Amino acid sequence: MKKLLGGKKLLILVCVLLGCVSCMNDGGSDWVGKWQLRECQYPDGTVQKVDSIFYGFQKGSFLAYCMNEYGNYEAYYGYYKLKEDEISIILWPDNSAGNEEAHSNLINSAGYKKFFNWGEEGERTFKVEELTNKKMRLNYQGVKYVFRKY
Repeated sequence: MKKLLGGKKLLILVCVLLGCVSCMNDGGSDWVGKWQLRECQYPDGTVQKVDSIFYGFQKGSFLAYCMNEYGNYEAYYGYYKLKEDEISIILWPDNSAGNEEAHSNLINSAGYKKFFNWGEEGERTFKVEELTNKKMRLNYQGVKYVFRKY
């Protein structure tokens, strides 16, 4: 009887551990977490150092914190889609039916123009050049965006 009870306890413990692991946010993905943009590398060889823009990815959700000129952070939300070696980031509110006015307010805001300026759609698809658990490098039309995980 004691062996049976000991086996049940072990089975319950294993089930609890498996449940905890399956609920973890990253699911083993290098994408998930917080990333700090460190530099933008332009095709002409110039490099712009950056330390005030942070991206977060989690289960399809996207968050960006961007420090404005007053030292305050502005938050932008959206979602992302992965396809082979690309990531598409769509800022919310997207341009779907019913969101037209809110989307227009977003893309015409000073913060959007300063930190993103991704055009009328409010989205951008990057080529993923490097992704590890510590570093990410995205490319959009020859401009490389280098991030570090923190």
